[in-house]
Amino acid sequence: MFKMIAVMCILVWPDDVMTSELKCTTHYEDPPRTFISQQACELAAYDKLEFTLDVFAQANVDYESFQIHCEGSQDS
Repeated sequence: MFKMIAVMCILVWPDDVMTSELKCTTHYEDPPRTFISQQACELAAYDKLEFTLDVFAQANVDYESFQIHCEGSQDS
């Protein structure tokens, strides 16, 4: 079984400094989905990537990078 994992890096502006800081966070689907094959997971990950980037564009989200990948879950 495979699951989708996203890593998003954005520039944040902490209150105590005048410079930006790159912050990367890992995200998991909620509710979690598992996929029988890596190919099925990668197809779903591509769809999720396109959807998320469209939402970011509409909301003017300033991100540095956004990556989604699939990995074998503990259930495999």
